[in-house]
Amino acid sequence: MIMTIAFERGRTMTPVFEGVAAKYGWILLGVTCGLAARYALLLKKGVKIRAWMVLSDVLLLPTVILIAYTLAKQAGIQGEPAALVSALCAVGADRLVKLYADRFVAKVDSEVRVLAEETIGVVRQEVQVARSGEAIVADTIDGRAPDQYVALKPHPQAPIPPK
Repeated sequence: MIMTIAFERGRTMTPVFEGVAAKYGWILLGVTCGLAARYALLLKKGVKIRAWMVLSDVLLLPTVILIAYTLAKQAGIQGEPAALVSALCAVGADRLVKLYADRFVAKVDSEVRVLAEETIGVVRQEVQVARSGEAIVADTIDGRAPDQYVALKPHPQAPIPPK
């Protein structure tokens, strides 16, 4: 059974909009209330609300909504408790986003360190191989090369050079 909501002038709400409102409505309501509570707390502390503060919060809202939805879904809550979780996320949005950003940066940093150490190891091996090759060539030219160098031994089927 599809329920339709009638607007003024006889228009009805589409089922798609109803589905979105049913699924995410409580989250959006909670984020709205949480944002209002955040500014109320700032006003109570005596902080002047500036346009850049509002703009930064509006830019953070999609991330806060995503975090709130994920937390509510993982906790298995819907309806009013989901609104409460999203309101708490909105009130502490700056701390929450900073926490997730710090964890993300720490994870990326550890992955980059591991990759760098592996790359440095490979480069060190290549440099050592090149230095060893140069040392063999220099020793051979100077006549200091020991007979144990396999690379200096003639092939068994090679003709013997005249002396």
